[in-house]
Amino acid sequence: MTLSKILVLLLLICVAFPASSQNKKAIISGRVVNENDKPLSNVSVSILGKEKGTATNDSGKFSITVVAGRPFALLFSYTGYKTFQRNFNLLQGEHEVITINLQPQSNVLQEVTVKDNRPRTEAGRINIDPEKALLNPSPLGNIESLIKIFTGSNNELTSQYNVRGGSYDENIVYVNDFEVFRPYLVRSGQQEGLSFINPEMTANVKFYNGGFQAKYGDRMSSVLDITYKRPKKPGGSAYIGLLEQGLHLEGTAKNDKVSYLIGFRNRSNRNLLSSQETKGNYIPSSSDIQALITFQPNNKWWLEILANVSKSKFTLFPKESQLSSAVFSPLFTQNLALDIFFEGQEKDEYQTNMAGFSAAWQPRKNFRLKGMLSRFENNEAENIDITGAYLFGERNFDKSQATYGLIVNPLGAG
Repeated sequence: MTLSKILVLLLLICVAFPASSQNKKAIISGRVVNENDKPLSNVSVSILGKEKGTATNDSGKFSITVVAGRPFALLFSYTGYKTFQRNFNLLQGEHEVITINLQPQSNVLQEVTVKDNRPRTEAGRINIDPEKALLNPSPLGNIESLIKIFTGSNNELTSQYNVRGGSYDENIVYVNDFEVFRPYLVRSGQQEGLSFINPEMTANVKFYNGGFQAKYGDRMSSVLDITYKRPKKPGGSAYIGLLEQGLHLEGTAKNDKVSYLIGFRNRSNRNLLSSQETKGNYIPSSSDIQALITFQPNNKWWLEILANVSKSKFTLFPKESQLSSAVFSPLFTQNLALDIFFEGQEKDEYQTNMAGFSAAWQPRKNFRLKGMLSRFENNEAENIDITGAYLFGERNFDKSQATYGLIVNPLGAG
């Protein structure tokens, strides 16, 4: 055999061997259905241990070509159903048609609890951030000054406000469910001292301008519901300003069963009052100290003590008051003025003492009983011994004259 014949023979063998391997094929086709004989689309059909595979169409049908003459397995997998395996060993050129029924797979999952801590929406309720009271540019810098944004008040120096046209006495204030009273004899904002509510001790503020619950009593205008902090760890704060100085301490004791909250404030509005129309010597001062002690012996009982001592003084030695008004008319123009001269003094003192005790029992999540006992004492004294004389007439506003600012044409006196 020549060399050329040997090469031709080897070439024929190489060509015939792949052709023989390609002819050793078989076909598997069929449908994949669920437990209700409904076709399943996009079911993965793959050969075990091989990357080759296919997927069912919208009718649940599939077709895959496999190697004949050797055993193999097909895997049928689909999300939510058990994976099914079937073994085959087909002859060359064989075409097998099958129907695969996949069964649903159920997994037992661990229990999941979803809790919603969002407060319940109530009609007429406005939530106020107590920290904004410290940053609010107002003469008082208290919680009530924030409420005036939503209501009305005719004096920036007072903590009182009116809602929907109601009187000031129709507003009720609660601190940790204790009703708070205000001094009775205070008639103007300049005489008022510190508000009962201490912003440094406040955790939550709820204001109702109408539609409030029956538990808040029978006031007609509004409800201001204050909740003080319940400390979890030691802390405190201090601040010093031109009008007010304050200090507060908080913490826990007895393995966190006892929590305490103490606040002290001192305030003087002298710098504000000195710019009023009535000139004189203003000597206002106000200070208070508050304490909240909470004892929780177990998960069912809460005992709470709230105490407050507040003292305010207001002394005024008035000198004079000058009022002016210009009258414009097509016939004439006139600057009318009223000068009032005072002699004497006003001296006021207000002291408020408050103590409250509450006990709450909550055996179940949706059942709670709370008993409260409080005492309020108010000692007030006003001494006013002031006489005045007035002069009414036309004021001179010509700066070039020596009588500038004086009444040069008197029209009345008394």
